[in-house]
Amino acid sequence: MASVVVDGIRCESMENLKISVQGFFKELFTEKEPWRPKVDGLLLPSLSIDAREILERQFDEEEITKTLFECCGDKASGTDGMTMAFLQANWDVVRGDALKMFSEFHLNGKFVASLNATFIGLIPKKADAQNIKDYRLISLIGCMYKLLFKVLARRLRSVIGSLISEN
Repeated sequence: MASVVVDGIRCESMENLKISVQGFFKELFTEKEPWRPKVDGLLLPSLSIDAREILERQFDEEEITKTLFECCGDKASGTDGMTMAFLQANWDVVRGDALKMFSEFHLNGKFVASLNATFIGLIPKKADAQNIKDYRLISLIGCMYKLLFKVLARRLRSVIGSLISEN
């Protein structure tokens, strides 16, 4: 991207481009309404002991492997340059490291910060995009981070129904 129009102003220098694009998306994704509804006094359902155990149990290889192979492998590559297809094709080689990462996450409740390193890419929505609004913002996250949260989402999917009222 050599130049882009942000708020009617053409930005051409790399520094000005960075500042303008960052400012545009920061403004776009900043909540302007300070008011939030309160839930004080509402009777909200809680997870049962069984449901909590489903969410909090140790990760097992079968669960991780099943989740990995249910992923569409050839979507956009992550910040690590790999797609899920790379993990799928090389699972025998990377399995041990993946299981270790899942185990450490379960034990510590956190992961190495670099696992969550996310790069943002701007993809033109149309040919000859000139305005910042002509670009789609995408996030490129690493495969292991994506796999971890797909496993967690599967677990949550299995118990979320008990928390949502039919009313």
